[in-house]
Amino acid sequence: MKLLPRRLLPCVPMATLVLLAACSSEPGPEAAAPSQAAAKPTAARPGDETATFAKAVSDGKPGAAVNIRYDFSAKPSVGTPTELDVAFIPSAGVDSLEATLSGMEGITLAGPLQASFNSVESGKAYRHKLSVLPDRTGVFYITASVNTQIAGSMLNRTFSIPFVVGQPVVQQKPAPATDAKGEAIEPMKAEESTQPKNK
Repeated sequence: MKLLPRRLLPCVPMATLVLLAACSSEPGPEAAAPSQAAAKPTAARPGDETATFAKAVSDGKPGAAVNIRYDFSAKPSVGTPTELDVAFIPSAGVDSLEATLSGMEGITLAGPLQASFNSVESGKAYRHKLSVLPDRTGVFYITASVNTQIAGSMLNRTFSIPFVVGQPVVQQKPAPATDAKGEAIEPMKAEESTQPKNK
């Protein structure tokens, strides 16, 4: 019975070396996978694709439940239809939204002028496209009237999508009158008199 422990003594250092080697070794790919997956950033939201779009102008009322961004496929020009890409981005709490687009005198809109989106997600861009045809140069805008449904209540907001066609003529102030020497003539103020005129 005394010889049994002596036979086991050489095995103890070898077992210890095996355990130390196993503890000091690097984890396998399977063990490292969870930590690497946690380090990966979350995917970008689809709404980021409208980051370069221009922002529509709201009616100034507080509490808009949706933001509107827009982008023209090319610079609008007279007599040429241009595609307009409108992105509706709802805020938190919005369940659905409906939009109606209308133009002003001097431009013609073609395509669907109404858009409806149900079960929307906060911060996600919902795109709608139409065609814009200007018939003259000038500064124009497209009106977007949006109804959002929040917890059974409807909220309406109006937005303007401004754009410029060509180079509008800027009205300048008339040049001041000059005398024979080229000097400016200052207009004299009219004086009121109660005295009768001499005949």
